Amino acid sequence: MKRVALLGSVLALAFAGCGLISSPPINNPFGLDGLQTTINLGPSAAATGTANVTATFEDLTNLNLPANPSGFSYNLAISSVSFGTGCPATTPSPINVTMSATLTVSDNGGAGGAQRSSTASANSVQFTLTSSGSQVTVGNLTNGTLNLNVGQILPILQNGGQNTAVLEAQITTVSTPDLAGCAMTITWGGGQGVLRF
Repeated sequence: MKRVALLGSVLALAFAGCGLISSPPINNPFGLDGLQTTINLGPSAAATGTANVTATFEDLTNLNLPANPSGFSYNLAISSVSFGTGCPATTPSPINVTMSATLTVSDNGGAGGAQRSSTASANSVQFTLTSSGSQVTVGNLTNGTLNLNVGQILPILQNGGQNTAVLEAQITTVSTPDLAGCAMTITWGGGQGVLRF
């Protein structure tokens, strides 16, 4: 029995060293849940637009890390999408959306109040929108993981006071008819952060 317990401990340390053990997900680590961005889709072969959203959030003081993490990833989330006036009378379905996203997290907790920041990008996030009457459903979100530098992001998350997260995205939609001239409102989900060990 002792050999089994010892082997389990050795394997856990080995897997941790390889980055194969992860923390439980940290829900809404950057305070984005429920924030909205309205994008005016410009006329083009594929209606496009730019989204920007800024959130403030407090330090995460209850991480209780068992070891030094080797990585930190954040999985984007979108709660809902709606369309305003100027869209086709019947919202087309499906709508294929491609998005490039950049997330910058910062605070002023460095030495002497210097700003610290960490930035990551995902260039081919994809999801689909399907409509039923006035209801639009978001589905099949893929490639929405942003890998932040753990040495930069961890001090920001753990100390230094209030933090800021800025999410910038370029949106391209493809549908028939196209959505040029539409106002598209994205309600962001909180997403999840995961520390790897």
